[in-house]
Amino acid sequence: MYSISYQVPAPIEAYDALHKAVKDVTASDGEGLLVHIARPTPTGFEIIEVWESQERFGAFITNTLPKAAANVGMGDLPAPPMEEFELRGFLVYARDQIVV
Repeated sequence: MYSISYQVPAPIEAYDALHKAVKDVTASDGEGLLVHIARPTPTGFEIIEVWESQERFGAFITNTLPKAAANVGMGDLPAPPMEEFELRGFLVYARDQIVV
């Protein structure tokens, strides 16, 4: 598994727009994403994700995210600094996809 977090210094509305655009262009299998959590912060928003592998994340960043960003006029959006972290526990009980 591959785990990352990143802080984005942008309004939460930018996250909302990009999140919807990503869902619109993401393959139905989730492209290897296991968990995506986002929350507002005092300076913008934070995203925490767990992927099947670093390669699957890389494919998403290279292929899917640019399409979504272009669809909402954020095509030249610079990537925020990402922090990889060691995942010590991972437990999911849901049987069906839950989208908030």
